[in-house]
Amino acid sequence: MDLGLSGKVALVTGASRGIGRAIALALGAEGARVAICARRPPDLARAAEEIRGKTGAEVVALEADLAQLAEVTRVAAAAAERFGRIDVLVNNAGAIRGGSFLDIPDEQWIADWNLKLLGYIRMSRAVFPLMREQGGGRIINVIGAAARNPTATYLTGGAANAALVNFTKGLADLGAPSNILVTAVSPAATRTERWESLLAQQATASGRPVDDLRAQIEKGYPLGRIAEPEDVAALVCFLASARASFLTGICITVDGGSTRGVYP
Repeated sequence: MDLGLSGKVALVTGASRGIGRAIALALGAEGARVAICARRPPDLARAAEEIRGKTGAEVVALEADLAQLAEVTRVAAAAAERFGRIDVLVNNAGAIRGGSFLDIPDEQWIADWNLKLLGYIRMSRAVFPLMREQGGGRIINVIGAAARNPTATYLTGGAANAALVNFTKGLADLGAPSNILVTAVSPAATRTERWESLLAQQATASGRPVDDLRAQIEKGYPLGRIAEPEDVAALVCFLASARASFLTGICITVDGGSTRGVYP
């Protein structure tokens, strides 16, 4: 199936590892030109080299801390200047830490929300006028499934993710008249370095061995496994594509059927 992404320009944040890297790689494989952004230069350089080597795509790596408004503005401007436009924005940067609710200090809430929640909002605000001027675009937010599945040891992430689902739907209404389609993908547990780190945090908060918690979580998935980053990347490519031209304001959960509800 031709997704119509050849020659399109995609900006992917948090693209040096895990889900973000898989998304950037998949977009490059579909022929998109890709700007990737992350905070750690060595990881960012490796990701850019991998994408070039595996796909032949044109890639620009932009080091930045998206918890800073000035850095968000700089990245959006640099990507637009390099490629002349931004057709697809994938907001993915930000790893919200878990922990025991009564033990998490204000500083952790503020720092993590500033990077993920406000980072998504600021980057969307920076790119939105560019897309409106060029006649349209796609904004895809990667939002954890904790948005709809509250966990006492991950209230920091669940609350921020729920806010981002609301933001996605509201921004979709704003973007519709300008052909800016705004969607979200909501991965549950996904096999990444961040997942292992979060698992360790939740195990500590609940006083359980990590291996026991991992086994319990994976056992709860009807397909017998958690997601791979490529599972999420495939859906993002579809939502960015010409094949998804009538989809906006939706959040699709990528969880192998584990969520017990009737919503997508």
